[in-house]
Amino acid sequence: MTKQMSNKEIAKINQEFKTANAFTQWKFMQTPEFQKLPLAVRCTIERKCLTYYFDMITEGMSDWKMPIKGKIPISLLNPYRKAVEYFTGTELHVAEQDGTEFYVFAKGYYMMGEDNLELMEA
Repeated sequence: MTKQMSNKEIAKINQEFKTANAFTQWKFMQTPEFQKLPLAVRCTIERKCLTYYFDMITEGMSDWKMPIKGKIPISLLNPYRKAVEYFTGTELHVAEQDGTEFYVFAKGYYMMGEDNLELMEA
């Protein structure tokens, strides 16, 4: 059971997360304390964090709903995967490793539910 948070407590958390970066938010989302927050607060933090990662991986794309390809740091694979799944409903796959980075791809929103991954390799 979680306790009801006061407006003052919610305002304090919101203020803290105005200055927190996406990686800090991602790390916080993995803690038991995050699960104790009210659903509305968790959803707000999650969307803000995942928007950052999704915007990074789709930067330069003319249509974010198209198949996604990119190169990301290995250490950030999980937040990028969650962001792509959150916004497109598709999975971010690793194609190959290049030092400390992965080449990744996802079907994208338009291809959600499609089984043909060969289209991504083109």
